[in-house]
Amino acid sequence: MGSIRVRQGRYQANVRRTGYVPVTKTFTSREVAKRWTKSTEIAIEKGEYSPRVSTTVGEMLDKYKLICLAAHKGAEVSEQYRIKLLKNYFGEMPLCDLTPAHLARFRDDRLKLVQPQTVKRDLPILSSAINTAIIEWNIPLKMNPVSMIRWKRTDQPRNRRFEDGEESLLLNHATPFMSRIITVAVETAVRRSELLRIKRNHINFSKQTLEIGLTKTGKPRTPLSSRALKALKEQLRASEKVIPMEEQPIFQITGS
Repeated sequence: MGSIRVRQGRYQANVRRTGYVPVTKTFTSREVAKRWTKSTEIAIEKGEYSPRVSTTVGEMLDKYKLICLAAHKGAEVSEQYRIKLLKNYFGEMPLCDLTPAHLARFRDDRLKLVQPQTVKRDLPILSSAINTAIIEWNIPLKMNPVSMIRWKRTDQPRNRRFEDGEESLLLNHATPFMSRIITVAVETAVRRSELLRIKRNHINFSKQTLEIGLTKTGKPRTPLSSRALKALKEQLRASEKVIPMEEQPIFQITGS
């Protein structure tokens, strides 16, 4: 149902319909306001109305980061990095103007710098944020443009493993700190986000296990080989030079 009221010498038209977000627009003429109200009601009746969304992509991503990201298991620096990347590219664009063509341009620009699998990890967080905005925040978008993106058949499966001598060569050229973190990563196969969360109290030296509370698999305990345990002990000794006010992860490194 439409209505018009006068506010500060201007005519504010309002259209309310069950199942739709209320729509408001202000005019200098009552007749123009009436025509807009009528045309909007007809468009809603036909299912053709798509209201203008003022929210920008950057604002949506900020809200998603604040409300949703903290609840994700493994929500770490990689997702923070991808949100920053997407904001830098799309931040000021109104969400309603975001099209598959814009996303295809982003895809192609990124493919000049990184591998296809990396780009495929960039866009799901944008897709999840848009779906959340549509379903939970009542943002009236007709569709999620990320779902329309096509991918060229350039993906290569990851099957690269260390060949004979490569691990030793890598460790020989690494700093002591990087040597320890590489050893723990190789021996435990934990994800980077989990590796960067390790604290002293996560390590059970007597049982030779590592406990990390938040994992994607839901299995917080992983066994430690003698190499991994040795690397963790060496890192603890190296990090004891500074005593923080509260316990910090033993591997202080910034992911990107």
